[in-house]
Amino acid sequence: MFLLTQDWSFIYFLAQSDSSSGSAVGSLIYLVVWLFVYLFTSYCFYSIYQKLGESNAWFAWVPILNYWVMLKAGDQSPYWTIGLFIPLVNLVALVFLIMAFVNIVKKLGKNPWLILLMIIPIVNFVILYNFAFG
Repeated sequence: MFLLTQDWSFIYFLAQSDSSSGSAVGSLIYLVVWLFVYLFTSYCFYSIYQKLGESNAWFAWVPILNYWVMLKAGDQSPYWTIGLFIPLVNLVALVFLIMAFVNIVKKLGKNPWLILLMIIPIVNFVILYNFAFG
């Protein structure tokens, strides 16, 4: 009975967070870093798709269409892009996406084991740059 008559407004007040104090600079830095990462990876994939002779290499700049071209360039069915949005099917689609990326790396004449290094932060940018321009 005590819980039903208690005024919970103070507890709700404590549970609220004020994310606006001092985080404007942090948000701006996050935005700049995110924009740099997006532009760098898109440019690298654009260069890779051009090397492979893909007619729609500009799809590298569009987030979801990037997967479409990657699957197509990697000799997989591009319709697995739709599977990336279906629960449980997306796990299978992810395997096909990785297989497509391995095929792309083989077409570029690089060692496909380098893909494992892309798990490491910062190193993944060096590896992707190597795939695109090396």
